[in-house]
Amino acid sequence: MIPEMIQRRRSSGFQVIQILGLFMLGLIVSALAIDFGYYYAAQNQLQTVADSASLAAANELYRDIDVDLDAKLGNARAAATELADENMNGMVLEGDDVIFGFIDPGTKTYDPATFQTPSGNPDYGLTGGYNAVRVKARRTANSANGALNTIMANMIGVTQMNTMATSIAMLDQTVNTITDGGLRPIYACEAQFNTTMQDGIPENNTVRIYGDHVEVDGVQDTTGCPAMGSGNWGFADFTDCSSGTVGASTIRTWFVSGYPGTVTAGQCYSTKPGNFISSISDELDTLVSNGTVFPIPLYNSWSGNGSNGKVDVSGFAGFKITDYVANGAQANRYIEGHFYRYACKTGCASSDDGSTTPGGSIVKLRLASKS
Repeated sequence: MIPEMIQRRRSSGFQVIQILGLFMLGLIVSALAIDFGYYYAAQNQLQTVADSASLAAANELYRDIDVDLDAKLGNARAAATELADENMNGMVLEGDDVIFGFIDPGTKTYDPATFQTPSGNPDYGLTGGYNAVRVKARRTANSANGALNTIMANMIGVTQMNTMATSIAMLDQTVNTITDGGLRPIYACEAQFNTTMQDGIPENNTVRIYGDHVEVDGVQDTTGCPAMGSGNWGFADFTDCSSGTVGASTIRTWFVSGYPGTVTAGQCYSTKPGNFISSISDELDTLVSNGTVFPIPLYNSWSGNGSNGKVDVSGFAGFKITDYVANGAQANRYIEGHFYRYACKTGCASSDDGSTTPGGSIVKLRLASKS
């Protein structure tokens, strides 16, 4: 009888221990589940901040026009820092958290081995050879933000968790379409843009893109530019590739606010013959006085005369009008100005230089893939 009672007590005690063990295990699992949920929510928030901050920095890098490189990089870093601060309750980005680099525009993939090697391509001359910004958003013990404090895991001795998110934003130069992006209806030759990019600073060159020929720094017939057919004036009709159909009022509207549709590189578009320049002098004066930088289409082929003129759009470039002549012989009329280095043959990245002209900004940025 006594051995049976002892055995019964031992069995009951073991069951209590099992129940307590299962209870403690459940409590630990519940505690860890709460902290893991907290961790992943914080991780997602950090990723959002990193993505937004890298895009903001890259945008600032290409938005700044008439500033030197040190100021440009400083402004880009400040844009990322300000965004992180505003969107995550005082989130701090330290020196190594914002890094400028270069990504192959073809693969669009981040390679840590080559990222910090600037490109020698003159397209990136005024950005120090960079076309991308990497941002790290950190909640780690060795960062100014500190690690995440656990909620329940401190019951088992785990008081902090480290987490970090990384994002790389880049200028996408393979974009070949502008949709409602402020495009103005005046053609320029691709070879003109290439000529002005030889020193990496196209703003140093004066170009004329209207009349019966093209010029760079007073030199006519830029090498590589096809001859413009007779009866053409360089205006663009984006509606088709058969004959110029738009009127003066439409051309005027497009100069005020940009073409509202879509224009794609690699496609044919018609030219618009006729002297429209004298009828849009007020609109041109506004663009000149505001110093507006806007995109224009580039062409690499020209066929036909008069209303049958056609071009193949090869890309887009940023342009700012500084002067124009509306009267006199066709050869003596022109729209004069400067290209800007952040434009490219196979894509577009333009800014309105701080003006309020509608549709002026078409910066094309994207997040790079991580290898």
